[in-house]
Parts: sequence; structure tokens; C-alpha cells
Amino acid sequence: MDKQIKVPDGLNKTMIAFLKENMNFSGRKTKRLLKDGLVLLNNKKAYGDSKIKDGDIICFLKQKAKSDYIFPQKMPLSILFEDEYLLIIDKAPFISMLPSKVYGCSLANGIRYYFDQNNIKEPVRFYNRLDMNTSGIVMIPKDGQTHSLLERYSSKTIIKKYQVVVSGIPRVKNGIINKPISVDADERGERYITNKGKDAITKYTLIEAFPNSSLLDIQIETGRTHQIRIHMNSIGHSVIGDILYGVKTQLIKRQALHAYRLVFLHPIKKQSLTIESPLPEDMKELISALKKKHILSFDEIRDKSKGY
Repeated sequence: MDKQIKVPDGLNKTMIAFLKENMNFSGRKTKRLLKDGLVLLNNKKAYGDSKIKDGDIICFLKQKAKSDYIFPQKMPLSILFEDEYLLIIDKAPFISMLPSKVYGCSLANGIRYYFDQNNIKEPVRFYNRLDMNTSGIVMIPKDGQTHSLLERYSSKTIIKKYQVVVSGIPRVKNGIINKPISVDADERGERYITNKGKDAITKYTLIEAFPNSSLLDIQIETGRTHQIRIHMNSIGHSVIGDILYGVKTQLIKRQALHAYRLVFLHPIKKQSLTIESPLPEDMKELISALKKKHILSFDEIRDKSKGY
């Protein structure tokens, strides 16, 4: 048996209400557990309308191990946080999230190996995803229940922060870009701004201004594919090194975009967590090259700013 619970005093409700309200199971999972006979009440199969009372014993039987058909591949993982429910990784650039014929081994392969080594018999699930050449924080729930609770309790308050180096200098220090983005890509593989797309909101703050470029702090309120790259390009400040929406450069071999902070409510422990990842070396080197003579103050920017 996977888990055994003694019903606390003063509780008098149906099994389905207990699973939803006390165990925080989703309606879908509750129905599946009961249908598959994986919940026992006093050693007998439980039903949704089964009455539970003080002192009853509820047992959750082990589910059949699930498979995601991802081949395990040993690789170094930079772990920023881990407990029995969550694994949070600092993803390096130049590695895709999921395996493909084009890119081969992926972060999912490395997570699968780590799960297998630690006897975690669950599919690899990503709560957030990053583009192949974007670095930074990736959260992996260790089971379906944790993933579901993240969606229910954490998604509305989660804060996702990025640092990005863009061409030019924004006209205003703090800005909001609210432009819908297409669901599908065009023939070149690009997504684009369209009124028929999904809502997308990006907030940015100027951190440092260089003679012809800027370092920005960005927070996204939505998670559309390529959102930051598309939005920054749409206002004339493409991400440096972005060969799809911007211009290739010899100063960095990928888009200068890093997911550096994640603030969220732990879905099980109900405590606020802040996870941070330091700026990677290639972006530090890029910034050093762009600074050249000096960093501009915001007052100096006005004459050099680009309109949009």
C-alpha cells in the first residue's frame, strides 16, 4: 500500500468530498482513483458516496507505474531546489526540453535518468518550458497531483522573471507590452503578433543602458511560445543573438535571454518559495563587450532612445 490515513475526529462526509476537500485531489483524479479501485475504506473498496467517520482507515493502493517512453540519458543537472514533490533545475543553453529527431538528447532524457536513479516512477512533467537556447529555471513536478495543484493554487500568483539583452535603448524605463501572439507558427517557424492570437503580456524594466543596447528585467504574465522574443522585436528592441526574430552576432552564440527568478506558492507545503539562478557566463561576457566605455544613466538615454 502506498499511503494509509486515519480519519481525524469530527469528520463526517462522503469519500468523494474527503478526497477533493481534504486531500486536494482534482475531480478528474478523484473519479479515476475510485473507478480503478485504488481507494479502500476499512480494507474494502470505497465509492464516491461511501460515508466516512471518526477512526476509519483510508488506504491508497499503489498505481501501476506510468511510462513516458523517454530514454534515460545520464547528464549533469544543476539542481536549484528539490523536495519530495518538486525538482527545480538550472537549464543550460543549447539543450532542448524534449527529445526530437533534430536535436536528439534533451533535458527530459536527463530528468528521466535522474528519476530512475532515485526510484521516481512517474513520467517527466515540465511545469514551465524554455526555448532550446534560453537558459535558466525549469520546474519539474514529481507526480501528477503536484502538477495539478500547481495549476490550481500557484499559477495565478507565480512570478517569472527574466534578464535579457536587447538592441537599442527603450524610450521609457518601465513598459508593458500587451499584444496577442499567434498560436501557430508561419512557414519560417515564426509566431507573430495578430488580433486572432492569444493574449500575451510582458512587463519590462531597464536595468542598464549601453551605447547601443540595453539590459532589461522582464516579467511575463502569460507564457506564450517565444513571447519575450516576439514582444521585444515588435517594439524595435530584438533580443541580441536571436537568429529567428533578431540579428545574429559574434558576441554570443544564442539569444541573450535567461530565466533568473521564480517566486511561487508551494502547492503542498503552502509556503512561498523564491528560486534564483545567476546570470550565465556567456551573457556576462556579452554585457562586458557591450559596455565599452561607460554605462549610460537614464537621464542620458533620452537623446539616444529609439521610438516605437
